[in-house]
Amino acid sequence: MEKICLDFDTAIDFLRGDPSTIEKLMYYADREELCITSMTLMQLLETIRKHEAVTNFANSITILPFDKKAAAIANKINNDLKDRGEMPKPIDSVLLASVCIAHEAFVFSRSPWKFEGIRGLRKV
Repeated sequence: MEKICLDFDTAIDFLRGDPSTIEKLMYYADREELCITSMTLMQLLETIRKHEAVTNFANSITILPFDKKAAAIANKINNDLKDRGEMPKPIDSVLLASVCIAHEAFVFSRSPWKFEGIRGLRKV
C-alpha cells in the first residue's frame, strides 16, 4: 500500500467539502494510505475554527512527522536547487516534499507547480 500525502490546499478542500476533492480522495482512500504532515496539521488547526473537524480528520489518517531525516532531505533539496541555478521553492513546499521523500509517500496537490524541480518527489 502506497502513502498519499495531502498538501494543505488539498486537505482544506476536503474539509470544506469540495466535491471534486472528496471524489478523488475517496478513490485513493479505498486503495492507499492517506496522510498529511505534522506541519499541515498545524496549518489546518491555525486555519479552521472547528478544531473538532480537524481532530477527527487527523485521527482518521496518518500524520507524517518532520524529523531528522526529513530535515537532511530538505537541506539537500535546497542545495540541489541552488546548484542547478533554479529558483528556490517556498519553505512549506520544501518541508512537505522532504517529509514525503523521507517517508516514501506521493504528494497529492492541486498546485503541482509548487514542487517542480524537486528531485525524488513522487506526485499523484
